[in-house]
Amino acid sequence: MMPVDPIMQYKQQSINTMSKGEQLITLLNEALKNLHYGSIMLKDKNYATAQKCTEKSKKIFSYLSSVLDWNYEVTNDLYQLYYFFNQQIIKAEVKRDAAVLDELVPLVEKMRDTWEEAEKLSHMNK
Repeated sequence: MMPVDPIMQYKQQSINTMSKGEQLITLLNEALKNLHYGSIMLKDKNYATAQKCTEKSKKIFSYLSSVLDWNYEVTNDLYQLYYFFNQQIIKAEVKRDAAVLDELVPLVEKMRDTWEEAEKLSHMNK
């Protein structure tokens, strides 16, 4: 039997106790971190590490697209945004252009900030 890693156990526990909104914000923060590092790595011409960072961001946006609830009007807009984010990341990868990622960051930050505000409001109304 594998020994239990207390740090991984803690992380798993904290994720399991998060609301859906908190999970979404955590994923967007992770995407932002990887876009930021990916940009730095592209500027340093460290293309292998940049690719790892951009792949993580693309996986996050693909995952978010895959779990959308299509019972809401806003869902199509969110889907289009996540698709756009991934298209821009691919463009940055192909052109090895950090500026494309840098332009994406404020858009993702704005989305994250909007979800943070919605999460706060949802807790106030409980």
